[in-house]
Amino acid sequence: MALEARVHRLSTAEYLRIVETGALEGLRVELLDGLLVDMSPQDERHARMVQRLMRLCADRMDLLRVQMPLSVADGWAPEPDIALAEPSAEADVHPATALLIVEVAVTSQAEDRRKAAAYARAGVPLYWLVDLPARVVVEHTRPTDGGYAILQQLTGGDVLEAHVADVQSTTVAELLPED
Repeated sequence: MALEARVHRLSTAEYLRIVETGALEGLRVELLDGLLVDMSPQDERHARMVQRLMRLCADRMDLLRVQMPLSVADGWAPEPDIALAEPSAEADVHPATALLIVEVAVTSQAEDRRKAAAYARAGVPLYWLVDLPARVVVEHTRPTDGGYAILQQLTGGDVLEAHVADVQSTTVAELLPED
C-alpha cells in the first residue's frame, strides 16, 4: 500500500509564530504559497548585484528593505532582494505591499516568476526580475489579480526607470556590466 503524501500549508500567522519560536533560526527559507521553501545560496555575482541595486535606491533609504519579508498575501512571506516599502502601521507586522520589488536570479528564475503573481495581487506596481545569466531585466507592470498585464524584457541600452519610487534611472548595460 503506497502512502499518499499530505502537505499542510501554513498561513502567514502560523509561519510568523514558528519564526518567533526560533525553530527556523539559521535556515534560509521563505514562505511561498503556504510552503517553506529553501532560498538559493548567494554567489558573489548575486551579492554584487544587490549592492548595485541598493546604490540605485539610495535616495529612498527610508523605504529600502534588503532581503526582508513582505506579507503580500496569506501564505506568502517572500524575502525579495530589494523592496521599497512603506513600514506597516503596526510595529510588529511586515509590510503587505511595496512600490518596487527586485529579485536577482542566478538559478531561481522559475521561483521568482512564480512570486510575480503574489506581488501583482498585493498591488506592487513595478517588479523587476534581474536574470544574471541571460543579462536581461524582465520588467513587470500593471498588476492585476491574475498577475502582471505587461511584461517587457529589457536588455543593453534599455532604460530602467522606477517612476513609482524615485529610484535613479539606469540602463540594463550599466546595471549588468561585463564582469
